[in-house]
Amino acid sequence: MFKRILIPVIREALSERAAKMGLDFARLLGAHVVFTYALTEKVPAELGHEIIRPWKERAASFNVPSESRLADGYTMNTGDAIAFEATSADCDLIVMGTHAREGLNRLLMGSVSERVSRVAKVPVLLLRGEEGKPPGAMFKRILVPIDGSKSSTLALEKAKEIALKLEAQIHLVYVVPDAPLPIADSFGTYSAFDYPALSESFETIGKEILERATEMLKPLVPSIWLHHAHGQQIQNLILETAEDNQIDLIVLGTHGYGGLNLLLLGSVAQAVSHHANVPVLLVRPVQ
Repeated sequence: MFKRILIPVIREALSERAAKMGLDFARLLGAHVVFTYALTEKVPAELGHEIIRPWKERAASFNVPSESRLADGYTMNTGDAIAFEATSADCDLIVMGTHAREGLNRLLMGSVSERVSRVAKVPVLLLRGEEGKPPGAMFKRILVPIDGSKSSTLALEKAKEIALKLEAQIHLVYVVPDAPLPIADSFGTYSAFDYPALSESFETIGKEILERATEMLKPLVPSIWLHHAHGQQIQNLILETAEDNQIDLIVLGTHGYGGLNLLLLGSVAQAVSHHANVPVLLVRPVQ
């Protein structure tokens, strides 16, 4: 389970909400918190410590042990500095907010959190925007989208640890991808594979993956869902499942491949974290 949690803080409402969530999580887990602020040429070390100081006081009021560290935003970008600080401080989780806004409207905790989630060597717990449950509403219904990959298995293991510690439930979802449509060649003939049979094999694989995951997590799994993409984006089906079933945490793996070995990571995980109205924990294998 998580023992040392890194919480980056800035003077912003979303950062404050994420820090509150991180503190609540640390209190329930009995974890140590490391607060960090990424310095730049415009921010002297004294100001960085001043920004962190009230958070250390809040942690003390919760009986959560904490320390402060200033990340090196001088020689690397902020996201890389935060990820490096997590490794340097021997943390096993990063908790931060993300706006997930695009283009010119993308603010600090949007682009920075995306960078952190891509390069960090530890799981990253993201809280998006001003929506969703308040940070104090801790996780009781956890959704784990699975695909049979190594990343998916790691996500299951982390979800199980959290569920056992917080006495939570784990709900599983597998999205059956669309089989590739037959393509006509220059003579008007089609590829030889059997499209209905291929679609059925995808569904069979999904059922087997759900069965193995359910066996691994007994008795924590009250419900499983197997959805068919049918032309819809996988991330949208995951988000709809979370919304329809009052999920308060989504746990996802973050690396994957395409084709017949379709996995949930990469673009799908980023899309879910950008649009989910509940916190998203991203887990990826250490390279």
